[in-house]
Amino acid sequence: MTRFSPRRSKKRSDVMNNDSFSKNTSKTFLKGAMIMTVSMVIVKLLGMFYKVFLTRMYGTFGENLSGIGAGILGNAYEVYNPLFALATAGFPIAVSRLIAESIAQKRYKDVAVIHKTSKKFFIIMGTICFGLMIAISFIWVQVVKQPLAIYSMMTLAPSVFLGCMVSVYRGYYEGQRNMFPTAVSEVLEAIGKVFIGLALGYLTMKMGMKEFAESHTIFGKIFPSEHVAMETLLGYSVAAAIAGITIGSLIAFIFLRIYYAKRAFSVPDDLYRDSVDARTQNETFKLLLKTAIPIGLSALIMNVSGSIDTVVVQNVLFNTSQTNAAGLVAQFPNHTKEMWSMIPAHPTPDNGVTIHTYLSGCFNMALTLMQLVTTITQAFGTSALPNVTAAYTSGDKKELKRSIETVLKMTMLFTLPMGFALFALPYPIISLLYGARTETEIAASVLRVMGFSCIVVAVSTPICSMLQGIGKVKLPLILCTIAMGIKIVTNYLFVNIVEMNITGAAVGSLVAFSFVCIVGMYLLIRHSKVMPNFFSTILKPLISAALCAGAAFGVYTLVHRFAGNLISLIAAIIVAVIVYVVVLMLIKTFDKEEIYMLPKGNNLVTILEKLHLLR
Repeated sequence: MTRFSPRRSKKRSDVMNNDSFSKNTSKTFLKGAMIMTVSMVIVKLLGMFYKVFLTRMYGTFGENLSGIGAGILGNAYEVYNPLFALATAGFPIAVSRLIAESIAQKRYKDVAVIHKTSKKFFIIMGTICFGLMIAISFIWVQVVKQPLAIYSMMTLAPSVFLGCMVSVYRGYYEGQRNMFPTAVSEVLEAIGKVFIGLALGYLTMKMGMKEFAESHTIFGKIFPSEHVAMETLLGYSVAAAIAGITIGSLIAFIFLRIYYAKRAFSVPDDLYRDSVDARTQNETFKLLLKTAIPIGLSALIMNVSGSIDTVVVQNVLFNTSQTNAAGLVAQFPNHTKEMWSMIPAHPTPDNGVTIHTYLSGCFNMALTLMQLVTTITQAFGTSALPNVTAAYTSGDKKELKRSIETVLKMTMLFTLPMGFALFALPYPIISLLYGARTETEIAASVLRVMGFSCIVVAVSTPICSMLQGIGKVKLPLILCTIAMGIKIVTNYLFVNIVEMNITGAAVGSLVAFSFVCIVGMYLLIRHSKVMPNFFSTILKPLISAALCAGAAFGVYTLVHRFAGNLISLIAAIIVAVIVYVVVLMLIKTFDKEEIYMLPKGNNLVTILEKLHLLR
């Protein structure tokens, strides 16, 4: 076997052929989705721990440093995210789709050519985007008026290239519906980010403060005041913490390369011989481009819209702080005059950080929790695409309908209760993570709106993935472009309302992604010619989640009268989970086939049938 050719095995069990792909698409989706969901929950929890611990750590070093640190971190990501999307979003999905399609059509020789072609492209793309991030960083820090973010952006740049190399192998295995390599590599990446990054960030802060206490310098540099010195040190520390992301990406790439050396695609000799000749690399490259460009542009547009949002939101807030500082400050009565004096409306020689950076940091605190919900459904989108592609390519309408319904139901079952929980208990949840500080109160008001925003944001991802799976790769691009325009306009309008200020950005997301969900679902039905059962996939989970959130709010309110926040939240969560599961069963949300797909499904079916809880 050559490095790029599939292994040919005499064991028929080694192949993932068309028969195994079409045998039970929904069961394969569920297995892949569960693997990806578990890994993404771990990754997101580690990521949340990273941001929360980093924020709280900076809070211990100085008043208001936590909010400023979160703002610097967010500014660095605003350039990284769109460039990373440009470099990695389109091609892994295109690779996944083409490999799934090739196997479904028994074009086994194409698998190796697709992998070889994609690897060459990613090396070039990663190098270009690495250079772009270096160049754009110097402009970006001037646009958002945050020069301290430059160090973080320089440190983050190499991870764009490494992310490209990682994506080659993830797309290769996802197309075979093997989600294990992607899941493990993402967890390894997150572990490197959290533990190495936090250690570097903490050590940088400690060393800098020790040097300043001894010589009034930080890493040999002299500053006009202690305030400027601490803010600069904070910029260095955030950059050191972000270095963990680059190191984590390197660890993930090493794992995937070793995994590929041992577990490349294998196919029996007889099936390999019967397979049609592979396309040339030029033909494959053109096909990849045709599929990848619309997908990559869709991801790029959504990420660029986030960057444009940041420019719009921060500049609107900055202008408001200049023209109506009293009105803006009046929206936060729990902040003392002493606190606002340390976060001025107008930049000074000793303090370039103003209210707009502080409020953006509060927004990013809430965004971390919202992204925990939306990340989970990315797993459903990743797992759904090759399954929907296989069912659609084989022309199996029944299996296609089943796949679409499974994706929608799984998305709703996870997204709705978490979104409603963020709406019902925003302050208890966010204060548990960040502590009862003044920034938390602002973040909680944003998080309440994000409870609804995260639902439509989360649902839009698998809908777009399924459109891509049935070959309509341009439609998500059109939807995302329109949504970006809606989001920019609504954010500008709402954030300009001084009473809404930073909360207006969450409302803008709600409006924009509601459009994507509604129109995207209509287009999916129209082009797949499949009508999902919305009553069982959406309405039943919605009813259960609403009752679950109501129970959580009631229990928390009751228990919090005589217990602390942690105990009250635990009690609320336990009762909410029980209520959610019981209501789901009582209204017969699941059928036998769906229960059979679960671990110990046979035993569960027997029990539920005796209780008359299956339809």
